[in-house]
Amino acid sequence: MLSTQLTNVASMRVAEKLGFVEVDRFVEYGAHQWFAVWAG
Repeated sequence: MLSTQLTNVASMRVAEKLGFVEVDRFVEYGAHQWFAVWAG
């Protein structure tokens, strides 16, 4: 599992290349977050 801010597009791309898939979006720490799990 991992999460990163939606504004961190580079991290989201790396996560997707590693096989992570998005499962949720939420707000935490005053920012929108992207939550993913490894599907590999």
